[in-house]
Amino acid sequence: MLNYFDTHAHILDEKFDEDRSDVIQRIYDNMALTVNIGCNFADCPRTVALAEEYEKLYAAVGLHPEDVTTYTEEGWDMLCQLAAHPKVVGIGETGLDYYWDVSTKDAQKRLFQQHIDLACQLNKPLIIHDREAHGDTLDILQHSHARQVGGILHAFSGSIEMMQEVIKLGFYIGLGGAVTFKNARVPVEVAAAVPLERLVLETDCPYLTPVPFRGKRNEPLFVRYTAEKIAEIRGISVEELVEATYQNGKRIYQIK
Repeated sequence: MLNYFDTHAHILDEKFDEDRSDVIQRIYDNMALTVNIGCNFADCPRTVALAEEYEKLYAAVGLHPEDVTTYTEEGWDMLCQLAAHPKVVGIGETGLDYYWDVSTKDAQKRLFQQHIDLACQLNKPLIIHDREAHGDTLDILQHSHARQVGGILHAFSGSIEMMQEVIKLGFYIGLGGAVTFKNARVPVEVAAAVPLERLVLETDCPYLTPVPFRGKRNEPLFVRYTAEKIAEIRGISVEELVEATYQNGKRIYQIK
């Protein structure tokens, strides 16, 4: 069995409600590790509980930028307590999302900074969401203490130039199903150019399902199709790609 590592999954999404245990069983039968991401105050406690129950699952906790309007002091205090749990290996997902609503830009930036401060306090990496906000995301990373802990630019959609800049800051590049899409140009270019030692694989399931299952629900096991495509792009074996990204994921998440 190859050491497939899905560094970014949302197993608590309602799309898994009917067969979550089967999905987790497929992780156990076919994969090494999966990090399940909590991105709202309701799901973060459940995310940690799931990681406590299953050895191959780890957790991350954060408040997604799309949910910035749900912020409360009580919720943040709860999240900070959960973040110290030994099976919580990342802070996020956090970051900026200007795709749906630009009216919350300032609030998103403040929340992003709170996550950075928490990550630095606990010495845990950041899991960063950046959608239609490349300039502000890079500016915050360059002018904050984020480089102290590094992290993953998840579902990376920026340019090769941005990739090079965030790598200088100690970050890793997370690539998923988008590299398999027929008209994917920039993700393919990034997949070819990113240093192998700075690449991690992800699904972002149940979203961004790779070919040949595009249009259906994604799940952690489908990370293998992303691995196969990136190995093809780079001209290396799937075995080399999977093992390198497995070790990279363990390194950034500080998993022994």
